[in-house]
Amino acid sequence: MDIAVIGASGDVGRQIAQQVVAERLLDRSETLTLVGNPEGSSARSTYGLAADLTDAYAEIVPIIDVVLDPSRIRSDLIVAAAGATPKPSLGTPPLDRDGLAAANAKIFQRYAQAIAQNGHGHEIVVCIANPVELGVAIFAKHLGRQRVVGMGAFLDSLRFRQEIGASLGIRRERIHAFVAGEHGSLSVPLWSGVHVYGYSDTQLAQALETIRKGVNIDTLWEAIAQAQARIASLIQDGKVQEAYALVEQYPPDVRVVIRPFVTHYSGAKTVTGTARATMEFIRTITQGADVLVSGQVALEGDAYGIHGTIGVPFVVGNRGVDRVFELPIDDAERRLLCESARLCGEKIARFL
Repeated sequence: MDIAVIGASGDVGRQIAQQVVAERLLDRSETLTLVGNPEGSSARSTYGLAADLTDAYAEIVPIIDVVLDPSRIRSDLIVAAAGATPKPSLGTPPLDRDGLAAANAKIFQRYAQAIAQNGHGHEIVVCIANPVELGVAIFAKHLGRQRVVGMGAFLDSLRFRQEIGASLGIRRERIHAFVAGEHGSLSVPLWSGVHVYGYSDTQLAQALETIRKGVNIDTLWEAIAQAQARIASLIQDGKVQEAYALVEQYPPDVRVVIRPFVTHYSGAKTVTGTARATMEFIRTITQGADVLVSGQVALEGDAYGIHGTIGVPFVVGNRGVDRVFELPIDDAERRLLCESARLCGEKIARFL
């Protein structure tokens, strides 16, 4: 299976390209295509990245191709990582993801149209760049919704499991949990479906009640907004250590949103975590296994009555979205998920 990384010389794209080679996701007869922008600095740096990867992994490197023309992308799995990101600058007001939509919509459109017109018709596209729901919506419009998925809810779910594990003092691998909804502050943690290995139903209910610290699904978004406001103030004052200390005071579902918020604006950004999560996701696809995950997909009423692009659980395989699952969730989670989809849909509609 050949893989292309759009935006390969960017922060996340570079990490993904390096890990694809280092972890031998492709054999030497398969092709890793590094896609750059002919009008930007990546027109030069993408060639340099290709040379650097060959130098570092000469014994195992696959065929590496550099492409600057979107019409020349010929791959089976395409990671769409190109796009503007908020400037991770302390002392300046943080930019929310909605501010990226106007610039990145044009990038999504350019690549989606080129792949639709010139591809082989079976590509799977994994969207990373934000707003991820907008990326999925635009690519799905051109390629079909089965072949396009977004990483937002997948990454949020990994973080949710990690934060629950941190609160319980156990490893993430013992926890089954999903996050749905819009990636970011309008996410919807599906607490009703959380399972922890080694806990009885009674033990789990008691433990989760304790670690949620009084925040319920109806007050979650307000709690996130208040936390972000407090943290943004610290960030603007350059108080990163204090911001991280404040993060620890919140319950897991709030920390899922605000910890990466601090990480990004610390200047480190969330590059490594995003790249690792993406690798886990694309490895699932390349191995041909059908796995239940959560991610952004385009819906047509096939889950919770939602029409639009939003994060929900679905089965992913080597053809993309195999089927969407409407997992049983409680009424409050369903209401919040539908509201997240409605609000997200209003933003997406401006660019379709």
